[in-house]
Amino acid sequence: MKILLVTFSDNADHQDTLFGLYEELIGNKDIDAYLLAISTPKVPLKTSDHTWLVDCPKRPGIEKKTFDLHTLHSIIRRIKKEKFDAIYFESLHVWNVAIMLALGKKVHKYQVIHEVIPHEGDSQVKGVDFMNKVICKTADTIVLRNQKYVQDMIDQYKVDPSRVKYLELWRRYPEFTPPVHSGHVLFFGRINPYKGADNLLEIVRLCPEITFDVVGRIDPQMEIVVEELRKEKNAHLNAGYVSDEEMREAFVGCDWAIVPYNSASQSGIIIDAYKYSRPVIAFNVGAIAEQVDDGKSGYLVGAGDNKAFAVKVREAVGMVKSQYDAMCTQAYQYGCKKYAASGAVSRFRELIEKK
Repeated sequence: MKILLVTFSDNADHQDTLFGLYEELIGNKDIDAYLLAISTPKVPLKTSDHTWLVDCPKRPGIEKKTFDLHTLHSIIRRIKKEKFDAIYFESLHVWNVAIMLALGKKVHKYQVIHEVIPHEGDSQVKGVDFMNKVICKTADTIVLRNQKYVQDMIDQYKVDPSRVKYLELWRRYPEFTPPVHSGHVLFFGRINPYKGADNLLEIVRLCPEITFDVVGRIDPQMEIVVEELRKEKNAHLNAGYVSDEEMREAFVGCDWAIVPYNSASQSGIIIDAYKYSRPVIAFNVGAIAEQVDDGKSGYLVGAGDNKAFAVKVREAVGMVKSQYDAMCTQAYQYGCKKYAASGAVSRFRELIEKK
């Protein structure tokens, strides 16, 4: 089977996910995989003569490059020429829609939707909802990253159940990363309403004896909260661009990763924490419970209970060394078994063979 894997996203997570699968499929006897991606990837990529990098709009929204019809037409022409059996889109993008429409019924089209229910307070909520509606009309198969929202997808967007599939998320996994016992707790990712910036501030204040590393770009809606966060002596904020190596250093340098979200479909941060052998503490919202083996790979806390979250953070940081080290091992093993790219090939094959 000849398959094209596509992501036009400049998001490192989407790139790592798709690049990892592509590299695992290189040399596969049953799947002849090609990769189409942005020309300026943020993460390393093992290229081959099946790799195709293009200059494209960086975001799913509308910008000047969106109307670069010459490049878009050249992409479509090449896809048609290669005669793929299937095309798999890892991330939402306006060019996905143009390509799907141009291909018609000649190729089976898979589209991953990461956010079935757009997050309350997210500045892009209307855009995400609109893109979801369009994709539901143009893709042949909708792929979700969690089981919890399969029925919501079917109900909210009036999709035939046979067209909605579940495929567990994955990442490229390194070897086990030994604990450093820094006493630091990490909040990583965009600082916005749904990721619980307000919760983070209260938790930081409730744990003055613990150091919180806060790494991520600031949503304009959260400027006031961030200004308050800057005043806290135990909060170290890095709101600039973070390279792949700096991301690694952030996770390796912490003892725990926290996910105090107000809402979530799933969290790539949890997967990244496991990737670097770090356990997590998270609010039990959305499909987060599908990602945390409570008491082994991390801890789940009742949604919105910041005081209970703070208590759990203090307990976790104060854990005896041997117990914490064992939990790091469990988090890595759990994550590797569930989310490593090496194990995704069989799941991916099952998906495309049952179209």
